Amino acid sequence: MYIRYDDLKESYDLIIIGSGPAGITLAQKFEKLNPFGKKVLIVESGKESNSNNKAQMLSVVEATGDLPSNYYPNHNQRVLGGTSTVWAGYCAVLEKRSFLNNEWPISYDDLYRHYPEAARTLKLPETVHTDPEKNFLDNQNIVYKPYYLSPPIRFNNDFFKGWLNSSTTVDILFNHTATTIRIKNNTATSIFIKESSEILMPSKEIAGNKVVLAMGGVQNARLLALSLPKCSTLPVGSYFCEHPHIYGVASITLDKEKFYQIRNNDAQRIVHAIALSSEFSNKHSLKSVTFQIPNSATQGGNILGESRNSITVKSNVRAEMSSLSSNNISLSNTKKDFMGEEVASINLKFDPKEVLAASELLATELVRSGVGRMGVMPNRFVTTGGGHMMGSTRMGNDVSTSVTNENCKVHGVENLYVAGSSLFSSSGAANPTLSIVALSLRLAYHLTKETQNESS
Repeated sequence: MYIRYDDLKESYDLIIIGSGPAGITLAQKFEKLNPFGKKVLIVESGKESNSNNKAQMLSVVEATGDLPSNYYPNHNQRVLGGTSTVWAGYCAVLEKRSFLNNEWPISYDDLYRHYPEAARTLKLPETVHTDPEKNFLDNQNIVYKPYYLSPPIRFNNDFFKGWLNSSTTVDILFNHTATTIRIKNNTATSIFIKESSEILMPSKEIAGNKVVLAMGGVQNARLLALSLPKCSTLPVGSYFCEHPHIYGVASITLDKEKFYQIRNNDAQRIVHAIALSSEFSNKHSLKSVTFQIPNSATQGGNILGESRNSITVKSNVRAEMSSLSSNNISLSNTKKDFMGEEVASINLKFDPKEVLAASELLATELVRSGVGRMGVMPNRFVTTGGGHMMGSTRMGNDVSTSVTNENCKVHGVENLYVAGSSLFSSSGAANPTLSIVALSLRLAYHLTKETQNESS
């Protein structure tokens, strides 16, 4: 239920910081699986609607690299529903490429089993996970990869508001910001919160049996950096990723009849794309790169010197980037927010060579398949982001290159967890929301199992 500051309990069984897709999914599923009536608190820095500009000021960062400082706050919305309040609805399952390459500490099947429920949550058809891609006719190296469109679901719509208002086990406190987590003897004992206002009120300490950070790819790393002991060697903030987007960079001509044979025809709810297969990408040490095939296309064009019933399109690229420690989030040495806490300092640089390498091989494979051709315009390589902050608290088994284990628990802290795309061991080319929801469902099952074991 919605609560006021004065209604806060001294202690909760589970504290979730952030009310975006990750936090709301986790809280709702935990409540459904919760056989003991455990009490949950969601702390949201903003309000029920986009009316607290002061809270949004807490998302300010300083940045170097390829994206400006004012880019990041737009994709860290402090409001009920988080960035789902501004997303466009693009959804796809993560490509198998990185799982086949053992870049994650979990198997593809371990994540995949949660996609059906995640798809229902986002009002997507089953084909988003049962038919995530198809081979491009006789060429096993090229796949058709559709992006499915959620309505889009806003995690502050009437359904979620109604659930929160009526819940007897989940409390939500608006307009309060978690400033730090108290960690003692390798245990997160409590969180400190302040009202999201420039009128500095005293901090309040709230005890929690388990704490989950669900504030997005930048703020998860920032709060961890503010909270972990100074002697911690965990690579918090390292391996930060975005999704490189490059618009109108390729001209693709495809045999119209053959392409229409394999594509999903529900054109109103799908954005079509083609890509190199995961196996072929790994064979050539490539990242995942997808090339959009828009519905608006010109007719005609030769393929292998033959005039065919074909379509020619200007293609946009959505791509994966390598996870590099040099792309990172740290705490600023010079800038603090109005609460007196260091803001996030971000360094992120794209490498266009990764997209070029995939483009060249896709062009070769299209010609070899006999169903198309592609020309790339390197002079149009103006790379921007997709608003997808990933990898800054990545999963892994090696504490020198990861922050959380396979169950999303921060290494070395017994009851501190992370939810959201900051967990991604590698980013893939697929938009992250579907996988964010799937991972949050997976975490809910894990926390419920732990809770049952503790209560038995």
